[in-house]
Amino acid sequence: MNKKLIIGGALVLFVLGAVMGNYAIKLLRQPPAPSVATQSLIGSAMPQFSMLGLDSVREDINQWQGKVRVINFWATWCPPCKREIPDLIELQTSYGNQGLQIIGIALDNRAAVSEYVEESGINYPILLGDEAVEVAEKLGNDMGILPYTVIVDQLGNIAYVRYGEVQRNTLEREIKKLL
Repeated sequence: MNKKLIIGGALVLFVLGAVMGNYAIKLLRQPPAPSVATQSLIGSAMPQFSMLGLDSVREDINQWQGKVRVINFWATWCPPCKREIPDLIELQTSYGNQGLQIIGIALDNRAAVSEYVEESGINYPILLGDEAVEVAEKLGNDMGILPYTVIVDQLGNIAYVRYGEVQRNTLEREIKKLL
């Protein structure tokens, strides 16, 4: 095979990899704005669903009706997801008695989630199961990005959606509007 062709091909792959890697890093730092379809969910009633909790008991999302719900889709293998969790723990502690309920939905296997919940001290319910991706899509995650966060008001209407990592001050501001 021609040595120049091999080197040229390797160079093209290197440049393509660098560009795509740069895009992936940018995507992690600055996720896209929610799509028009996702934005159109704001103000609409949250779809109803139930999922298994870590204790294998089926939990209905309606059990938290009347509370401001922050629904956070995450996974143990997702670094931005793991960076958000301490803030979610603190927000649940600070605002739980004022009507806030954080709910984590893990797109991961039960053993990994159980271990991570134990070591990180998560103080809010975690749901998981095969239907997690379908539930995320119903709640507007049409891009399959993690983490993904939805805030639901006390009446059960979607008030906020966010692809990617969300900062504590942003979450706190959105929660305070609804409490």
